[in-house]
Amino acid sequence: MIKNLIWICLSALFLSACSDVNKQYQSEEQAQQALHSLNQFLRPTSKGTSVSVSESQWPFSDAYLKERHTIYQAMQSLELAPVDKHLLDYLIIAERFPQRYFSWPVYIPVLENMLEYNQQQDISAGIAGWIRFTQQQLVSAQESKLRLNSIELTALQTQVAKSLAGDDLPAIIKQTLTNFNVFLASYTPRGSAGLHGLSNGGPWYQSKLNYFSGTTKAPINWLVAVQSQLQGSQQEVYSLNLAIDHQHSVLEQRFAQSKNQIAGFDWAQNYQNLSSSAQQVAAGLSNEERTFWLTMMETDLGIHYHAWTVQQAKVNLLKRLKMTPQQVDYLVADIIFYPAQSFAFATLLTTP
Repeated sequence: MIKNLIWICLSALFLSACSDVNKQYQSEEQAQQALHSLNQFLRPTSKGTSVSVSESQWPFSDAYLKERHTIYQAMQSLELAPVDKHLLDYLIIAERFPQRYFSWPVYIPVLENMLEYNQQQDISAGIAGWIRFTQQQLVSAQESKLRLNSIELTALQTQVAKSLAGDDLPAIIKQTLTNFNVFLASYTPRGSAGLHGLSNGGPWYQSKLNYFSGTTKAPINWLVAVQSQLQGSQQEVYSLNLAIDHQHSVLEQRFAQSKNQIAGFDWAQNYQNLSSSAQQVAAGLSNEERTFWLTMMETDLGIHYHAWTVQQAKVNLLKRLKMTPQQVDYLVADIIFYPAQSFAFATLLTTP
């Protein structure tokens, strides 16, 4: 009897907590605004203000992960459009995977975003603490056999060096960042450039393939489908205007000036639904662009599933596309930073 009463009380508390979460975000707009605020240092949507930085806004901290999970759970009770539900499911699945160990996404100028905010409100101590946290996460990751690859490490070192070379860097941040720079100098990257080289990386890659393609298919089956479409194709010239950095993926850049942009709530896609945008235009692509995206898919599978080296990936791109070595270097890095995004054009595999 007592056990039953305890169970009833615990159940009531749980349901009450769930109810409070649901009441906190009564619309999709409220939940999305909460995500924008949460990810302010990852993808700023407004200039720094006098509003205090909450503990949960430090990327991938325990408080951040807890708040993000709360928002996602609340969104599950909302009436979402199918594309938004698909995106939410993908983001919830992603919570299982080891991104939390890499608290500084190397393609995002997180520290620059923080320093810009710091000009209006002094958060120097918090920034220094987050840098130390990032270093500790990388140490913990190594203990779990999770390491950055060489391209990710170089990108992170480049960001750190750029910030250290800047003027008026607060002393506490400069000292902490200098220590972090020393740590990175002795860091040994993993041999494999792709997700398959990470513990649990295979399922992580599969989840990305499922989301961006909109269907569930094993990587080996995707490879057969892609190569059948590329069979007999000529080496193509595809005019490509690429950004200097990788803050915006090649797929996102494809829609930068397009009317086909569809809103989303994933900061990594810059709050766009890139998969839906791609599906809208896939049927109207030129032969050159069609070959380009199929080649990106083939190389993506090579890197993240077949554990191609960076050099193998470059050779494959040059075999299919007439590009400069600099463009090829950029595309390989983009595939490493944004796995499976090219599969947003997976409808090309069924389009004659």
